[in-house]
Amino acid sequence: MTDELTYEKIAYDRFVRARQHSEETQLPGVEQGHADGPFDGLDGKARKLIRSAQHFYISTVTGTGWPYVQHRGGPQGFVHISADGKRLFWPEFHGNNQFVTTGNVDRGGEDGGRVCLFFVDYPLRRRLKVFGHARIVEATDDPGLAEAATTIGGVRLRQPTERIMVVDLVATDANCSKHIQPRWTKAQVDETLGLYRKDIAELKERIQALESQLGDQEG
Repeated sequence: MTDELTYEKIAYDRFVRARQHSEETQLPGVEQGHADGPFDGLDGKARKLIRSAQHFYISTVTGTGWPYVQHRGGPQGFVHISADGKRLFWPEFHGNNQFVTTGNVDRGGEDGGRVCLFFVDYPLRRRLKVFGHARIVEATDDPGLAEAATTIGGVRLRQPTERIMVVDLVATDANCSKHIQPRWTKAQVDETLGLYRKDIAELKERIQALESQLGDQEG
């Protein structure tokens, strides 16, 4: 059953276990982002990371058994989380018209709906891996879902959206932040620079006031 799967059962087969054993690897535990038990929904840190994401990567399985990775991007908050933290959904914006990811999900079956999502918070050097089962919902088939997926903070997105990707989550992992180089968006840099500019402007005003007072005393 899906609800009996764990990150370890998905990711650690006998070959991975053998390699871990030969390298004397200390396997990650609950304190490092995942538990060896059924998935019980995204925690607060994971929700915050996903809601702040402006992009992520999604991997699917092709009909020939090969992995396929594709980028997904949008405005902050374009990835929505269900109330129980066990489902993600987002609008599928127009792309390169290859529809490889969409087709892989359409295929269904044992492998077709399997996906892994990879989120990264560069400023905080955090990452999140999410395993799940995906399906495509056409906007015309579920207008309510389409409206929810294309609404962020009460504002409806302008990008045309014909379908929604829905992922029922199975397991997550956030065990390592090594080798993630901090990066900031233009908006984040502009915000920080704005604070510095404000401080500089206030200091200039204080200097001018002090100089004026000094001039009055000397006069």
